Amino acid sequence: MATSLLALGFAVGGRHEEAEQMADRAMEQGRSVSGALATWAQCHVFDARGGVSEGISALANFDGISNYEGAGLLFFDCRLSGYGARFSLDREERGRGKSAALRLYAANFDRVLDYSGFSRAQPWQQPQEKAPLAWVERTSIESGDADATSDSFFGRLMGRNSSKAKEEEVEEEEEEFEVVAKKDAPPSMKRERWDPSCEDVLTWIPPTPQLLTDATLLLLRFTLNGTISTRNGRWDSIRNSWTAYFEIERKNGETYPLKFCPLASVISSLLFPPSETGGNRIGSGRLARGLYEMGEQLKLGNVTAEAAESTEIRELIAEREPDFWLPADDEPRQEWKEIVNHLASAIDGYDYPEEGSEGDDGVVDLSLQFEAWNFDARPILEHAVVYAACKSGDTTSLHLARSICSQGVTLRPNSPEEWWRYSIVLGLLGDEVGSEDALNASIDFGAGQGAKS
Repeated sequence: MATSLLALGFAVGGRHEEAEQMADRAMEQGRSVSGALATWAQCHVFDARGGVSEGISALANFDGISNYEGAGLLFFDCRLSGYGARFSLDREERGRGKSAALRLYAANFDRVLDYSGFSRAQPWQQPQEKAPLAWVERTSIESGDADATSDSFFGRLMGRNSSKAKEEEVEEEEEEFEVVAKKDAPPSMKRERWDPSCEDVLTWIPPTPQLLTDATLLLLRFTLNGTISTRNGRWDSIRNSWTAYFEIERKNGETYPLKFCPLASVISSLLFPPSETGGNRIGSGRLARGLYEMGEQLKLGNVTAEAAESTEIRELIAEREPDFWLPADDEPRQEWKEIVNHLASAIDGYDYPEEGSEGDDGVVDLSLQFEAWNFDARPILEHAVVYAACKSGDTTSLHLARSICSQGVTLRPNSPEEWWRYSIVLGLLGDEVGSEDALNASIDFGAGQGAKS
């Protein structure tokens, strides 16, 4: 476990070669104990070099999932599956409704939000299901000891002290436990009158802020990739979940409930004003403001009655919204440009001048850079910025997007998604040959699950 945690530190700190070696050694030596932690370190290593196929194998396929599926404390297994869904998205064809990543989201995030009532903004005050498994102490009969008081034959043969042997056997029996099904209390959805035990509470705990953060980041990736539409019901579910969480924190007197997790404050601002999430206190506050304005432009969630059909699993976004990544109409373009400036200010600490402000030059303040692990913040600092630049159609914003994409294909050359975004930006800048080459590179690296150019 210590080796896995050291590997994780090396991975997020940029020392990927050492991290991969330590994670592999930890996986070989203690897969049953530290398989989840070692997988956590490996996913950051794979992401740093764009190892999409490796990431899918380690986090989204059966063999990889078996290494961490038992690490359910605080939904750690769900978080790792969410990372696997991100790797799957990097290789999926945009908006064709064939998403293995969406199944991972449903199995690991929808499930928790539904059983806890958070998806309906009606959180349970206590578990309403009994734990299907329980830790029970083995009795002397179950363990096969017919006469627990008599000396064992092996003890008499070796001349062991019978009283001392009895004490040691009693201690061993007291420390032996096993997992068995509770025959008298099968899992039930009925709201029976019963007092939940510690097992029940820890089995059906409500979603944590980190789980809600990962779910929101993954939904943003789904939307920008065209896997789901902006009117999908999952956005309403995640909005209701954040609402329930904020209400619980306010009842306990927390003014800024997410101050311990800047990433949660920022990403929840996609759905709520930064003043409610505390995002206005992160850096200069412009990152949260930009995400909030982006959420307003996209109108995330079922805001109209006609959006009921958007709850279908297979949404052919590519045919229904082919211009999703293309520049917006004349009116919103300036707003999208402002969103780009807000989001980009958290990348390099450059305080881009806002529209109508005096002076043309901004101020560089490195303390305003948003600090987070690259893998966690990429949906915000890369995908969202590039998408907003494309919607703005502004040449300066597109140049910034080209720089981000150029860095991406240099550091992560094996990622089909990086090349796909690069092709869109180059096309909007008028480089048709470069755009076609980038698109073909994306297909060559596996985009579209084997599609042909």
